[in-house]
Order: sequence, then C-alpha cells, then structure tokens
Amino acid sequence: MLKHWYVILALLLLSTRTVAQEAVPGEVTFITAQHIYVRFDRTEGIAVKDTLELVKGGTVSPCLVVTSMSSTSCVCTIVSGCKFEKGDRVQTRGLHAIEPKEGTRRSGAARTRTVEEDTLGARGERIRGRLSAATYSTIPSERESDHRVMYRFSMNANNIANSKFSAETYLNYRRLYPASMENHPQRTEFFNVYNLEVTYAPDSNTTITLGRKINNSASSIGAIDGLQVERRNGIFFAGAIVGFRPDIHTYGLNLDLLEYGGYVGTQLTTSNVNSRSTVGLLQQTNNGMVDRRYAYLQHSSTYKGNLNIFSSGELDLYGTVGSGVRLTNFFLSSRYRISRKVDVFASYDSRRRVVFYETFRNDVEVLLDDDDARQGARVRLNVRPTKKIGLGMAYSKRFQADGGNASDNIGGYVNFNMDPERVGRWAVQANRNTSSYVRSDVLSFRHSRTLVPKHVTMSVYYRLVDYLYANRSDGSPVSARTSQRYYGADISVNFARSFSFMVLGELATLLDEQNYRLNMTLVKRFDSKKQR
Repeated sequence: MLKHWYVILALLLLSTRTVAQEAVPGEVTFITAQHIYVRFDRTEGIAVKDTLELVKGGTVSPCLVVTSMSSTSCVCTIVSGCKFEKGDRVQTRGLHAIEPKEGTRRSGAARTRTVEEDTLGARGERIRGRLSAATYSTIPSERESDHRVMYRFSMNANNIANSKFSAETYLNYRRLYPASMENHPQRTEFFNVYNLEVTYAPDSNTTITLGRKINNSASSIGAIDGLQVERRNGIFFAGAIVGFRPDIHTYGLNLDLLEYGGYVGTQLTTSNVNSRSTVGLLQQTNNGMVDRRYAYLQHSSTYKGNLNIFSSGELDLYGTVGSGVRLTNFFLSSRYRISRKVDVFASYDSRRRVVFYETFRNDVEVLLDDDDARQGARVRLNVRPTKKIGLGMAYSKRFQADGGNASDNIGGYVNFNMDPERVGRWAVQANRNTSSYVRSDVLSFRHSRTLVPKHVTMSVYYRLVDYLYANRSDGSPVSARTSQRYYGADISVNFARSFSFMVLGELATLLDEQNYRLNMTLVKRFDSKKQR
C-alpha cells in the first residue's frame, strides 16, 4: 500500500503544485454544543468535508468533519463517540494540492526542512493541563449554611520527552463544611481518580495502556483499572482488557472485582464516510465468582459530514436458570445537518437495572421482578436564520412498560448574539416538565457582554420557576402551587491566556425564604507548546 502512495507523491512533486506532505497540526480553541473550533497556522490545503484527527494518548482517531473555514481556523462537527477538551491537539489527514502564491515558491532544501520540522512537532512532547480551585456556598435564611471546596486537576502529556510514552490524568478532591458536624455525621472528604493512565505506542497501529481509563472503543464499560491493548491492521482492529472494576461505593481500586475480555471491530474512512464499529465480550467477577457476563456493541459513523450516528448496547449472557438473555442497555442517537442554518437531533434509549449476581446476591430476585425497561426518546431542532439569531426547540419523554416514572419535557430558546462589546448577547429559554406528581415551568432571561475585550465578561440573569403539585393524600399544608425566583450575576476575568477567575452571586426566593449563593472559581491552564 505504501508503494502506491510513494508513486502518487512522486507524480505530484513533478507538477507545478506544492503538496501538503505531512499532517498539519491544529488546536481546539472553542467548544459549543454543536461545533468544535480548531485553529491552524494556516488552512491552505484543508477543504470543507475534510476529516480531522484527534491526537490523544498516543492514538490518532478521526473525530471531526470540517463544515466551514477561514484563513486560520475551521468550524467542525464532532463524530459521535469522540470527546474533546479545549486545547486538544488535532491534525489534518489526506493530501490536498495547494497552488503556490507569487513569490512564495521555496527551494527543495527549504521544503525539506519544513517537512522535518512539522514531523518533529507532530511527534514531539506536549504537556497540557488544567488546575482549578472552586468554592460553593449556600446561605439560606431558614436553614443552616452549607459550604464546599473543590479542586480539579487534569493533564494530557503526549510523547513524554519525545518518546513513545504518553499519560493522562483527571483528579478531583472535594470537601464539605457543614454548619454542624453533629447534624451531618456523614463523610465530608472525597478524593476521586477518574482517569490515571500511561500509554505506550510502539508503532502507529499499537497502543498499550496501563492504569485507569475508559476505553473509547467500548465506552459503556466505564473506567477500567488495569491493562488494555489494542492493535490495528488496515480497517480491522482488536483489543484485550484485563483489570478491575472501580469499587461500587467509593470508586476506588478494588482487587476483588476482576474483569477481563476482548473486542474486535472495523474502522472505515473514505471521502464520504467515517465509521467505527466494535463488538466484544466481558466477564466481571467478585471474589472469583462470576458477577456479570455480557456482550457489548458500539457504533459511530459520519456520512458526508452531515449525518452523525452513534449507538451502543449491552446484552447480558449470564443469569439464573431460565432467566435467559437480557438486553440491558440500548442507546441510539442521530444528528442530521440539513443545511448551514438547520440541524435536527434525535435519540432513543432503553435501560434495565444491571444485575451483579454476586454483589447483590440477596436482592437478585427483587431486581429481576422489577425488570421493566426505563425508556426515553428525545428530539431537538436548531435553526439559525442569521448569524446573530439562533432558535431551538426540544422534546423528550421518559416512560416504562408499567406506566410508572413517566415524564414529558418540552423546551425552547432564542439567542441574539449581537455586538459582544456594545449590545451584548441575549438569551431567552422556556421549559415545561410534567410528571405524575408535579409540573414545573421555567422561564429564564440572560444577558452577557464583554466589558474589556479578551479580559473581562459579565452576565446577569433572571429565572422564574413555577411548581404545580398533584393533589396530596397526606394532608400536607404545603400549597399545591409554589414559585421560585432567581436573580443572579457573574463576572469572569482573564488575567492572561492561561489564568482566569470567575465569581457568581445569586438570590433565590421561595415563599418567605431568601437564599443566597456565592460561587468562586480560579483556573490555571498550562501548555508546554505555548510556553516554548
């Protein structure tokens, strides 16, 4: 296969065009619910509907499709199943011819040096991270005050010391400060490790991961404490997993919960289609006894950059005699971009209680008797008639076979994104949720604007929440209708590109109560590439 590419490359070099021979690196600069914004030094050679790859943890995955672009940035849609953070590194894939501009033709030696520099830059070390400290205080007028502090640290180190080793981590520490410890005997300190792993990539087709990590090829499994290996060969890939489930109560390491399994899949990438499918088997144990055995499936695909599909499912294969196979979880979502101004999203999920036969051995019969699937459907429509106006509507429904736990939710929004420094941004949202015991109506208004370009932004908001309860049979004196009002403001200050501070204040009224909330967050970001 490589010989064919060498022949094509040689023919292109003989022409009068300059060819982008290496992947062009870029960086995620902004994330919205619908789009990912990527910045490049230049976008020459990139075209609409091109696929961009996420470079993370020593692996490269096709995760973005270009929908529009400028001279230095691209607006992209995300391939279902991929997750992004601000500052993530991406790169182009495929070859595109670039017409040389007048006076910009370089010598062969200069082009060679540039290619070598780009290659080293793409494979070289890059360490990015985020450290934050936050306080959350609630001061009610009728109850005791509540205070919390939270620290978060995340880091992504690619090709450490220009090696084949990479690492990722996400840590969270939380401490509660209740007003009275006597009335709050529960645990007040929590330290959670959500991600802590080292990856070794001996070549571009193999990854070996040790530590706690969620496998992107089988995300429904959740975090795995142990060893994960994946090998790709053309459009096919296969992987093996051996490790432990996090403790069900503390989310810590539990060596009694051994799990192991494997998976196979295919990944197809063409000019029109990006598709990745996985099927696997996993056995989970508790003190050596079989706790759960199931098959899992996952699929994600993008067609022409307009249609995104993601689905996952779990099929339990182990149980008591006569219990048979159970479809435990099934999820399907799809997003279709009708045009630049209109897109629609829909999803459906069906979930049953997962039964661990050793962990819940005394409750298995009760769990299986209450085996109705909790189901849900959701649809959302977004319309952008102009660059400054955005409209949207969403409807979701939750239900189950016996008619219990049913709810309907309908909402909509209007956004006016005017001049951020003069007129600012305005947003109006409305939502109604109806269940068997209460109906809630929410109406909110928000205005945000830039006070100092690139440094200071602020927002003010007002939210009205109205609850209408069903008739109560317990004779409760609480009114059947209750209303809450929220008045709030926040301000965000960027002292530098990597350092920011945010403070939020809110007053909430409920009947005769007046409750105050004060949140403060301090964030420090670092990126070794920007520091060089």
